[in-house]
Amino acid sequence: MGKRKSKAAKAAKRNIRVQRANTKVVCKNKAGETEKSKNPKSGRKQKPKPVTINDADQLKITIEHFFKNKINELISKILDPRKVEQCVYTLNHLTWLGIVMFVFRLRSRNQLLKERETDAFLHNLLSLSGSDEETVAHPDTMNYLLELLPVNEFESLKVELIKELIRKRFLDPLRLFGSFRIAVDATGLFSFGSRHCENCLVTKHNNKTTTYSHKMLEAKLISEHGFAFSVYSEPIENVDGEYTKQDCELKAFYRMAPVIRDLFPRTPIFLLLDGLYACEEVFNICKQNSWDFIAVLKEDRIPTFYKDALAQIRKHPKNELKIEGKEETETISWGQNVQYRQHKLHVIFSEKTETINGDKTVSNNVWVTNIIPKHNNIETLIHKGGRQRWKIENQGFKEQKCDGYELEHLYGKKPNAWKNYYQLLQIAHMITQLIVYSDLCRKIQEHSLHDSCNVPVYSFLKYYNSIRNFVRRICESFRNQAFSNLVDSLRGKIQIRFSSA
Repeated sequence: MGKRKSKAAKAAKRNIRVQRANTKVVCKNKAGETEKSKNPKSGRKQKPKPVTINDADQLKITIEHFFKNKINELISKILDPRKVEQCVYTLNHLTWLGIVMFVFRLRSRNQLLKERETDAFLHNLLSLSGSDEETVAHPDTMNYLLELLPVNEFESLKVELIKELIRKRFLDPLRLFGSFRIAVDATGLFSFGSRHCENCLVTKHNNKTTTYSHKMLEAKLISEHGFAFSVYSEPIENVDGEYTKQDCELKAFYRMAPVIRDLFPRTPIFLLLDGLYACEEVFNICKQNSWDFIAVLKEDRIPTFYKDALAQIRKHPKNELKIEGKEETETISWGQNVQYRQHKLHVIFSEKTETINGDKTVSNNVWVTNIIPKHNNIETLIHKGGRQRWKIENQGFKEQKCDGYELEHLYGKKPNAWKNYYQLLQIAHMITQLIVYSDLCRKIQEHSLHDSCNVPVYSFLKYYNSIRNFVRRICESFRNQAFSNLVDSLRGKIQIRFSSA
């Protein structure tokens, strides 16, 4: 009997739930007007699906919009180091093969070998390169070219693309105080237990082991939008294995500075630097080149200058700004015209107090700059200047190392090869950022809609939910779908805007 009752009770509960789901509940407010019940109905109404687009179209449209045919023209000017009469694949074909390997974040040449085996991949690659090969090249063929190609060729290609973006004023919204912010910092690439080449940096440890490594000094054009475009790269290495003192980050910067000056002689530059660069030699370089800068200042880096800055702040207590928020308070004070040898510099102190779940944390930051801080620019100078230096760490090195580009993977063993792969990675990262931080995804959805369709249009992040999903989908689209007619119909008819959203 007990079992029969329990079965009957369960059936009755199911019937009650069905009746509740089919019953419209109406509530009345105090005025006697009917309104919808706040009680949720069974099930949830699904959101309308966005319009389906050819994801790979974004790659082609972005390249044509920002560079037109500039990339292929520049590649065609590179002197091919191979025996051209014996070559099946053009320099353009192999260069684009390397670029798309990094755009799709395939992590290795072996993975590229598998992904290239479709007709759509060949069609789309030929559309990008402007060549007419019958098959896609083997990754080893690409590697052979990069072993022979001089390392300055792809560096020059990358620089010309940055100049093109500046020349066409696409990057004007990224300026601060009229200048382009360029963050400079070094990062480690590879390390080995045995000597990799003559140029390796050598580190001897206390446990009598030796590490051989390669590092790179990067200058990246950054903004609060999230951009981190590589402007110039300088290897940190021991030339020919002969040295009295090993190469280091500062020495690499002293080599880099005159090159950047010659490459961008009329471009206003605002350097964002870490504490290593707070020294007289760097200040002299900035003064000679008319560059603005803001650098982290540590007390033990220039002790006397640090004390003079504190004394200057005590003399002028009015040079202070307090910013109060819901969970944080920041007090900013600054000293102007602090003498350091032949330079008159300005020092900014920031004390930030954050309250998280009742716990208070206090962080202190100090910067030195040659831009005069005032009440009307101090907040911008800190938040859009000094603090933006972290973009080179997060949107630059961290993204390239941890999010699929595999910056620390040795794509080619020979020195020319891995340096050329490094430059192709930077170009691919630039193209990807132009897609991700623009409103192109939204505009393609709008042009893909029919007049009678009532379908929502989403931003890039809402459409893909994550960068990882975008990379996966654009790779699958490139492999399985040829570029659509939308590429031709939108050519020269849309304007692409940048957005931090």
